[in-house]
This record gives sequence, structure tokens and C-alpha cells, in this order.
Amino acid sequence: MQNITRIYALSRRNVILRYKNSLVGFFWGFFKPLLYLLIFIVIFKHNSGIPNYVLFVTSGLVLWFFFSNVTGQSVGSIVSSSGLLKSLNIPAFYFPLSETIGELFNLLLTLLVFFVIMYWCGMVYSFKLLLIFPCILLFAIFALGLNLFLCSVNVFFRDIGIIWNTIQPALFFLTPIGYAESSIDPKYKIFIKCNPIYYFLKLGRSILYDTVAPSWQMWSNCLIICITMYIIGHFVFNRLKNQFISAI
Repeated sequence: MQNITRIYALSRRNVILRYKNSLVGFFWGFFKPLLYLLIFIVIFKHNSGIPNYVLFVTSGLVLWFFFSNVTGQSVGSIVSSSGLLKSLNIPAFYFPLSETIGELFNLLLTLLVFFVIMYWCGMVYSFKLLLIFPCILLFAIFALGLNLFLCSVNVFFRDIGIIWNTIQPALFFLTPIGYAESSIDPKYKIFIKCNPIYYFLKLGRSILYDTVAPSWQMWSNCLIICITMYIIGHFVFNRLKNQFISAI
């Protein structure tokens, strides 16, 4: 019970600090994908050939920005919490975990807002939409595994945060968010399919955009990716965590 209380307190702290002294608070998490959506509409809509383009892009952006925000914030979570780590008996694992939970809460609130927009854009409400929650859970576990890897290595090599923020824009364009997968030259599709975010986006889009139950192959692909990433992240984190305090 004490562990749950600590994780909740850290997650709540992260959410409060993120929007402290902000005029619109949580709604910044809504405005950012909305801005990108407007850019995609202006530049690509008339040349995309994608039916219901607004819904297509929105279904990808809400998942992308969850991933982008949580990894961007978690990469420095151990270093930025060095004071708490040194002074209190709090497991280091709680810091990337609380960042992930806090951003997960933001994603759920953002989805509520975007569900209204997506309905206006033609999304059909059905019980199949509930499948987005196990999709988000798998995506969150994948993100947590990646966070464990990034934040632990960042303790020893502070360049990791800079490198990751440099890589993210490339990942964004390697993920078919504003363009259809069918528009990619077949010889370059291997680069798209080497991007793990592609599989979670495809899973979520089949629920939110196509409004169909994803195939078992799609679920299994995401399950394998998230378990693999979590095992790698957890392994690296456990190998390095005893050296955190001396390295910070």
C-alpha cells in the first residue's frame, strides 16, 4: 500500500509541476496535437487521397504525442530527481514509472476531448472503441521499457537526452501519421516497419479510424514488441541502478 501511495504521489507531483503557473494547464496537451493537425490539413489534405483525412491524422497524433511526451520527460527523470533519490528511501524505478503514469492520465483526458472532435469528423461510436484501452496499455508498457533504458543510461551519459530529442523528429516522419502507408515506395517500407511505433499506431488506428477489431496478428506484434522492450529496459535499469547515486 505504501508503494502505491508513493507512486501516486510522484505521478501527481509530475502532473502538477508540468502545468504549474500555466494559464490553460492540461489543455496544452490538447493544443499541441491540434496545431500539428491543422498543419497537416493545410499542407497535405488535398494531396493525400485519404478518406476522412482529419480523423486519419487525429487517430495517429494522439498516440504519437503520448509517446513523445512520456519519453521526452522520462529520459531525465532520474537525474532531475537526484535530490529525492539521495534523501529519501524511494526506489529509482518509481521515477520513470510515475512519469509514464502521469502522461497516461494526460492521454486519457486528451482522448476524451478528441473523441468529440473525431465524432464530429465522422467516427462511429461503438463498443469496439473500448479496445483502445488495451492498445494504450501495451503502448504504455513499451514506453515504460524504453524509459527505463533511456533514463538509466542518461545518468552516465547526459548526451542521451539530447540524442533522443534529436531522433524523435525522425521517428515522427518515419511513422505514417500524416500519410498513408500505401503511398510509400515499396523499397523504403522496410524503414517504416523497423520503427516499433508503427505497429502501435496501426493497432490504434484500426480501432479509432477503421472502427474494426484488430486482427490477432496485430495484437501479437504489439505484445511481442512491448514485452521485448520492457525486458531490455528492465534488465539495463537493474544492472545500473546501484550506481545511480554515485554517478549523479
